[in-house]
Amino acid sequence: MAIKRLPKQQPETQMMKPLKRFRLEDDEEQQPPNAATTMADRLSTLPEDLQLRILSSLDTKHAFQTSLLSKAWSSKWTHLPVLNFDSYSFHKKVGDFDKFVYRALSVPRSAQLVRINFIRRDAVCSAKMLKKVFDYAFKQRVEELDVSIKETRKETGWPMIMSHTSCDSLKSMKLQSYTYIACSYLGPRSGSFKNLASLHLRKAIITDLDPFSGFPALKKLKLVFCQLQTDDNTLNVHAPHLSELTISYYEVYSDHLANLRCNVATLNLKYFEFRGSEFPRFEITRGRPVIDTVIIEYSGYCKIPQHKKLFDDLMIFFNVLRHVKSLTVYSSVVQILSSFPDELANPRLPFRDLKSLKVDLSFFYRQKLFEGNCISLSEALRHVSHVKGYLLQKSPDAKYTMIDPYAPLKARPRCSNSDECTCGMYNTKFKID
Repeated sequence: MAIKRLPKQQPETQMMKPLKRFRLEDDEEQQPPNAATTMADRLSTLPEDLQLRILSSLDTKHAFQTSLLSKAWSSKWTHLPVLNFDSYSFHKKVGDFDKFVYRALSVPRSAQLVRINFIRRDAVCSAKMLKKVFDYAFKQRVEELDVSIKETRKETGWPMIMSHTSCDSLKSMKLQSYTYIACSYLGPRSGSFKNLASLHLRKAIITDLDPFSGFPALKKLKLVFCQLQTDDNTLNVHAPHLSELTISYYEVYSDHLANLRCNVATLNLKYFEFRGSEFPRFEITRGRPVIDTVIIEYSGYCKIPQHKKLFDDLMIFFNVLRHVKSLTVYSSVVQILSSFPDELANPRLPFRDLKSLKVDLSFFYRQKLFEGNCISLSEALRHVSHVKGYLLQKSPDAKYTMIDPYAPLKARPRCSNSDECTCGMYNTKFKID
């Protein structure tokens, strides 16, 4: 019987070298011999804009593999308006992932690039890699940039913006990290982002006294697990066009314990969401905008001597938000209010214009707020009726909704931080999406 000689296999690093020869053997083994031809025939019959839309929804690694289908598809991936880089698609081989990203961002493009999604979930992300992604995004004048990393090397932050670099095209930027990371874009020097309307920061270190003044077009701001490092524990949000503000699970880095002070200068704030272990001293320093929607959740643990202070902080918080139209409070807020029944008889509540009140008990079984024994569900439901009467005493015609712990999962409201929250609404582990 004749023995067939097998061709000598090249090392994987050599296969990655030329981008045009990039292949994944495991993908080829899973496909039948004529699968590539069949796929090319089906995709080729679609309109080009639909082809590009489909390919833009794929990881860029898979979109690039379509260049092997035929000559007509050899450069199709360079026309994509969206590039998606995810290290998980390389089965945690971060070295191969980095090489692919470098080479993919070195290929000349044939069409306008609108968005870049870059996710590096494994190991430390080098400053060189981050600079490559950011420089390419700004050079291509993308409108949306979404970067999620595990961590950077010590004392390495998000890349600096060079003075000659134009970022006018950027309208949305989302920067997420598993560890705290410095952000050089904040402060008046961030004036390069003249058209940035949406900014999402996770685990960012904020040291500037006026971090958002350099974003004149900012409308949506979301701060999740961010750390404030200022002498007076004050977060200043000076953005004249800001309409949506979310602050979740902040941390104050200071030698003295004090509540976060949050000064917001805007006349257009319509949506405010707060989740944290202390209620901030919230101030609106430019007029009194009528806020349509407010969502409040307490996620801390309070010892007995601090019960009254926590209650007073909540009442001060309520007073600043007295013109709200729609209010959502979670079971933690209900427990804080019900701890002082005598105070609920006081008619000083500021809410007079409420159109909607929602009490969400969906996290009830996952929260232990106070030192001592936990309350039962039946006790919590009794408290709800008192809290409802208190909150609606000046707005008796407001629509009232309650979501209990037994509500089906689909009926529960989606947490706005579900891609990076620890609230446990979906009983899932922490992740970056």
